[in-house]
Amino acid sequence: MKSALAGTLERARSTFDTVSLGQKVVIGLLLAGLTLGGVFFVTWITTPTQAPLFSNLAAADASAIVDELNAQGVAYELADGGGTIMVAKDAVYDLRLAMSGKGLPAGQDTGYALLDEQGITTSEFQQQVTYQRALEGELANTLKALAGVNSAVVHVALPEDEVFVTDQAEPTASVLLDLTPGTTLSGEQIQAVTNLVSSSIQDMDPDQVTVADSTGQVLSAAGTGVTAAAGDARSQVEQEYENRLSASAQKILDSVVGPGRSVVSVRADVDLSERSTTSKTYTFDEEVPPISEQTTVEEYTGGGAPVGGILGPENMPDAAGIAGGESTYNKESTTANNAVGETTEVVQGAPGELNRLTVSVVMDDAVAGNLNQQQMTQLMVTAVGLDEARGDDITVASLPFDATAAENAAAAMEAAREAEANEQMWSMIRTGGIAAGIALVVLIVWLRSRRQVEDEEDYEPLELDDDMLAELDRLRVASTREEVAVDNAAMELEAAERAKVRGEISAMVSERPDEVAAMLRGWLSENKS
Repeated sequence: MKSALAGTLERARSTFDTVSLGQKVVIGLLLAGLTLGGVFFVTWITTPTQAPLFSNLAAADASAIVDELNAQGVAYELADGGGTIMVAKDAVYDLRLAMSGKGLPAGQDTGYALLDEQGITTSEFQQQVTYQRALEGELANTLKALAGVNSAVVHVALPEDEVFVTDQAEPTASVLLDLTPGTTLSGEQIQAVTNLVSSSIQDMDPDQVTVADSTGQVLSAAGTGVTAAAGDARSQVEQEYENRLSASAQKILDSVVGPGRSVVSVRADVDLSERSTTSKTYTFDEEVPPISEQTTVEEYTGGGAPVGGILGPENMPDAAGIAGGESTYNKESTTANNAVGETTEVVQGAPGELNRLTVSVVMDDAVAGNLNQQQMTQLMVTAVGLDEARGDDITVASLPFDATAAENAAAAMEAAREAEANEQMWSMIRTGGIAAGIALVVLIVWLRSRRQVEDEEDYEPLELDDDMLAELDRLRVASTREEVAVDNAAMELEAAERAKVRGEISAMVSERPDEVAAMLRGWLSENKS
């Protein structure tokens, strides 16, 4: 086994000795590159994937967890300014259980967990304050679940219940949001915050919630709703309506004059006021019989003339008239209670009524000169739904367009495309050159190795007698020595014999030069080693 291994190593060493210096350098670089790539690959494979152990940690909790990880010898990384701790993915759950067993992260008891700490000696005031704190903590935890919110602080003002008070005070709330850098809440998101808070507290109106961010910017003020800092709801509605109408008109113009040859601007005045109207209507149907009816009849019969008129001296009857006449009195009255129909109508006006619409259309004079302006105006009126009775207005004009910016943009895009194409071409050339160089080096090494193998296969050992081998061996040994001891007497005695041997060697070199050269190369390789 050892002899076979030694023979293999000897053949490898002999083969390597026959390689030139440049080939040795190339082979060394290839081996170094393969070794370095293998090291990087093994490092990448063996490096564990990181996953967050805890996120949004307070400074005290992060410090305690880091100390515990250091004590256990666990590798970790800090992210998000120290608020997130990253550990190996396969150890996340075990470490979380271990940290929980040690009470980490400690944090603070918030939410309804505060109600568990009450005892039988807790006063009514303490109960009210604890309930309020628990409610604030639960709302804060809920708001932290929103995207872009790091933390939230909620303060609630709950009025005391009064028995003999008619008008109760309304509850109010204030919310402070700590947003992630670069995050801006839209009007709908702020409205969601106010609705979440108001819906969680009894008898609270969404208008009684104040929302602000950590920079001190008021996002929603009590009594005013969402402020302009977070986006005016009116502006959003108007902008969406204007964009929809502009897109409809622009689509028609692009089909007629071509893209980039026209501009449409729409201005909409939208009324977002909410109105409620209540009206009552009474109806009577004569065919319906009355609910109740009452008739009263009075009759009087007697002598003398009836007395009537205004009481006074000029209307006093004389005695003769009273004594001499007869009178009759009849009176009949009917009271009927008829069924009357009552209709109550409540109309709730939805916000978003359009007060006025103005449209401006500009077309490039180069392509719109031959168009019928009246026809184009009518198309725009139909496209945006213009109503002249409402006071809407439209203006259509043809003006020369400045195409300098478009031409510069097109030239810049073309230059960018050419630069990208050139970069791709040179990248392909570099990659191809490197690949061709590596292939050429491999081919050269393979050809050299194959030629050497063929030479070794074609080599036939020389048939030399013992005298010739001894002489050649003496010459090889003598060529490796720096100083040779000269014995004139011995040389003279052996001159004749050496002359004979040299003659035979010369004849052999003349007849079989390749075999002799191969033998000499082998000797030189052994001498170098």
